[in-house]
Amino acid sequence: MPHEVIMPALGMAQDSGLIVAWHKAPGDEVAAGDVLFEVETDKSTVEVEAGQDGFVAALLAEAGEEAPVGEVIAVISKEKPQDPVQRSRNGGGAVSAAAAPDMQDTKAADPDPVPTSAPAPTRPAISADGRILASPKVRRLALEQGLDLARLVEAGHPQPYHVADLELLRSLSTQAPEAAASARRLTATVASEGFSEFAAWAQKAASLSDAAALLAGFAGASLGRAAIVAVETLSAQRLYQVPPGPLGDVTEAVPDSPPDLCLRDLRLSRISGVELGPEDCPALTLCADGAGLVVTLECAARSLSAREAVTLLSNFAARMEQPVRHLL
Repeated sequence: MPHEVIMPALGMAQDSGLIVAWHKAPGDEVAAGDVLFEVETDKSTVEVEAGQDGFVAALLAEAGEEAPVGEVIAVISKEKPQDPVQRSRNGGGAVSAAAAPDMQDTKAADPDPVPTSAPAPTRPAISADGRILASPKVRRLALEQGLDLARLVEAGHPQPYHVADLELLRSLSTQAPEAAASARRLTATVASEGFSEFAAWAQKAASLSDAAALLAGFAGASLGRAAIVAVETLSAQRLYQVPPGPLGDVTEAVPDSPPDLCLRDLRLSRISGVELGPEDCPALTLCADGAGLVVTLECAARSLSAREAVTLLSNFAARMEQPVRHLL
């Protein structure tokens, strides 16, 4: 009689198991002590042996699929099958080995037999429920070495993961600092914001009524050179030509001019911080923080050197806290 391999019960509360990987393909010869497949429950991943010498006559579920405890998921025959079967639980129900004693009549009983060439074991890219498929040993080694298995998923490396896959994961992890080094992100805090009071004074004393132009002037002066500055709010963007000199010389730039610096004014929004990544030009973002501000600078490393980035952020934050600095 063919030997039916069922989904084992590995825990008292377990009602199903997830097949992580098949270690044998249809038609393969197996010994009773050979590992046939890996199954994952809520608590562990376990290797399950074939339980009988013979040949894999049928695999009735694919890697990445769940099967109820007690359901037949594989059949081992004493004789080498002429037409070994591989099925998905989603594509058809499980078949009892008793219906095909030596799998000789499989072709007649099965309207859609699998071709005689045995396919390679299935390794799904992503499990159906998003879980990462890996053996307990791999999980332990990854944890000990500070490696994140999710990076293999992001790279599209097929699951389940084995010890050999950790070498690829190490190479991915060493690439991460290089990518991070290509971007700069700095933040500064301003304990008490003095710009609003300064803008009101500038309007009254110097008829400078465009607060966005004042912000552009502060940003351009902090950059240390003539620049086109884009001032963005949640609803609009305005471009300003900022030359060296007094704030009264700031004018609106030609529409669609490429900016040298972007200033996002989010003081009136609920946003308290940003991490948007570098764009075509350096970007300063203003967020309210109680009576003060949080100023964030994001840029590509090619846009500003480390020293230039620190200088820009320091100067701009100082001007927002004490605008009189701009007049000195």
